[in-house]
Amino acid sequence: MPETVPVEGDEAHPQVLVVGMGPCGVTIANHLGLHGIRTLIVDRETGILDYPRAVGMDDEALRSFQTVGLAEALLDDMIRNVAARYHTSKGWCFAHVHPQDQPFGWSRRNMFLQPLTETTLRKGLERYSCVAVRAGWDVESLAQDEAGVTAAIRTEAAGTVLVRADYVVGADGGRSTVRGLIGAKLEGKTDAARWLVVDMENDEIDSPYSAVFTDIHRPRMSIALPYRHRRFEFRIPPDESDEEVLRPEVLEAMIGQFYPPGPRQARLLRARVYMHHSRIADRFRVGRVFLAGDSAHLQPPFFGQGMNSGLRDATNLGWKLAAVCRGQASEQLLDSYEVERRDHARKMVNVATLFGRLYAPGSRIAEFARDTLFRLIQRLPAVRDYILQMKFKPMPRYDDGFVLAGAGGRGDPVGRMFMQPMVETSDRRKLRLDDAIGPWFAILGHKKDPAHHLSAEARAYWEGIGASLVHVRPSRSLPIADAQRTGSIVIEDLMGAFRDWGARNKGVDFVILRPDRYVAAICGAAELEGVTTRLRAFMDGKGSGPAS
Repeated sequence: MPETVPVEGDEAHPQVLVVGMGPCGVTIANHLGLHGIRTLIVDRETGILDYPRAVGMDDEALRSFQTVGLAEALLDDMIRNVAARYHTSKGWCFAHVHPQDQPFGWSRRNMFLQPLTETTLRKGLERYSCVAVRAGWDVESLAQDEAGVTAAIRTEAAGTVLVRADYVVGADGGRSTVRGLIGAKLEGKTDAARWLVVDMENDEIDSPYSAVFTDIHRPRMSIALPYRHRRFEFRIPPDESDEEVLRPEVLEAMIGQFYPPGPRQARLLRARVYMHHSRIADRFRVGRVFLAGDSAHLQPPFFGQGMNSGLRDATNLGWKLAAVCRGQASEQLLDSYEVERRDHARKMVNVATLFGRLYAPGSRIAEFARDTLFRLIQRLPAVRDYILQMKFKPMPRYDDGFVLAGAGGRGDPVGRMFMQPMVETSDRRKLRLDDAIGPWFAILGHKKDPAHHLSAEARAYWEGIGASLVHVRPSRSLPIADAQRTGSIVIEDLMGAFRDWGARNKGVDFVILRPDRYVAAICGAAELEGVTTRLRAFMDGKGSGPAS
């Protein structure tokens, strides 16, 4: 092992060391910074990679960035609400996906340029004095004990330095050093097919949507990106080498089919060949070290959920580490990270792999069967809407972990992300729900004030960990100024979303929201005290788990 020297200051003893400054790692650091956690984030690269990899961001990710105050800044460089069209080899559009619903407060398909997104995310870290950023720092080894983790990190300026952290998060990509250091293994397979990815600038094609052209031999994609950029992807047949498809005349033949004859303004930025992986780590945690994002799971890009899955990891793990580091929860809470995230990550890998088969049917018979199925779907409005509104995307549903499954006999909303409608505050501001109630735990009382249904001890507990007590009133049920001053946040159901939710969930008076906006529990007024006791026991490490 190289000679090491200690570093000084807070960066020598962070509460959390995050390895990797891609979208997942920087998202975790933003969430930790929001809650005042001393964080050191490092990356072996000295700067942001100058080429896009992921190109699509969903509504769940934007809601996470809303929590840390970056959603609007990110959207400034995005194309919002983008449709996707899927075509047969003969040109027929067999599926047009254009979801208009915004259950979580944001549009569901948004296109971006990753270097711009990463720049905004890193700039967000500048708001937090508790977060130190060190580019060009490469982790060489990890040694953990019951009290923490010691990392040896190679730097250009100071040689190999030692950092002692309470916890380490490996968000360092598909070739994760951290994953190897803790002995975690990727399970699954790598598709033998190769794909050519071509990025263009100054593009003039008038097709502001994502287009997929399925084919047995060479399926291809055309994706409109911000600022007149465009992404093309082509599957490479087995009898063509990487070198052959990267030849200028071959590249021109492939991209030329999308442009009219003659001179064009579009300019080639880069072309790369990739293989697609469908893999997931056998563990997301070893002791005090966690894996997130591509370090924990890899999926083909066909479903556009690779980066988004990593951002779900970041949002889930970020608040749990914050709660433990602030002394508001025991380490038992951290056990729920892998319980909740690994199964859903596997589902997303499987769906992305299935989409790849949809793009490239293995035979004319399979293609005919698929086309016939989708022609039938066009005649079935309910099924057509299921596809159009992107309801086929597997949404996380946590049956185990930090949830009270079936509390009071009503388990359906529990473990799911809660809606985010527009609400009105007592000072007449119209806000998205999360902006009105704050970024931490919240107890939402539908037509009831939580402060009136909690004992002094239970209320002191929730307020002690920074939870918001929220009284949701029907719109215009009373003069807005006639809010009883109980310490609860009073909001009005501006669009009737809570009214409709209550009609579907009879007898539910209270919803306990986690910081990641998943429902931890629901209950009637008489059950709120008992639900508080059970959740508190798990947070304090005195229970076997809320779901039990």
